[in-house]
Amino acid sequence: MPSKQAVSSLGSLLAVLGLAGVATAQPTAPGGSVGPAFNVVLRFGVGFVILAVLGAAAAAIGPKYTTNAVREIQDDLGGAIGWGVIVGIFVPIGLVILALTIIGALISIPGLLLIGVLSIVGTGITAVWVGNSVIGDEGTVSTIDGVAGGLLLAVPSAIPVVGGLLLNLITLVGLGVVGRGLYEEWTD
Repeated sequence: MPSKQAVSSLGSLLAVLGLAGVATAQPTAPGGSVGPAFNVVLRFGVGFVILAVLGAAAAAIGPKYTTNAVREIQDDLGGAIGWGVIVGIFVPIGLVILALTIIGALISIPGLLLIGVLSIVGTGITAVWVGNSVIGDEGTVSTIDGVAGGLLLAVPSAIPVVGGLLLNLITLVGLGVVGRGLYEEWTD
């Protein structure tokens, strides 16, 4: 019987490969001077560079923190997704509503900036987690995990219409772990 991680890795790989076909079949805006294939390759390339840099930086700058975060995602994926929805969707909505008052704006602006920073860190953690899941190393994480995760996450980013939404939904996992960690540190 194959291990749970092997089945998960295979499923992830098949999903990414399936999305590659969807990405190349998407129409582009008419009248463009370059072909549709170049647009997909450009989106893929830019997405890969950004995601690989964030993933590699997360693994290089804070290897212990990143390793613990990846293990936390592997142990409690549902909790990471739940916290990601809270931190990435509900808290920004609440902060925007709070910003409608003058006093609330003083709280909302720094809060939204903090969520932006947390989402950058969470995206790097997500890239490392995806790369670590595919490579299959359950030990400590490395920059190779971040680059591999960036490569895999660049595929959905190449899809013209739904790619950005799909990538944001995937990166809610890393944001959830980072947000939960910050909340637990703040309440202790």
